[in-house]
Amino acid sequence: AEHELNCSTATVRMVASSRANLFASAAAGVCALWGPLHGGANQAVLEMLEKIHQDGDDGSKFIAAAKDKNSGKRLMGFGHPV
Repeated sequence: AEHELNCSTATVRMVASSRANLFASAAAGVCALWGPLHGGANQAVLEMLEKIHQDGDDGSKFIAAAKDKNSGKRLMGFGHPV
């Protein structure tokens, strides 16, 4: 997979290029994961899976609802813009 230009990787590279130490560079990358569009996207997937499980669904009902554009349900973790 291509990850050179994602937010956290680019952040680590940029901070390291200023000759910051390894720990500061890694910390910057971890901090870049805080937003909902990068690292936060993983949280949305976990929440979706927990909801499917709590509803006693094997996933098929949720997928059927996600296919219905009027349901408002979305399959999280898909549709990565490159």
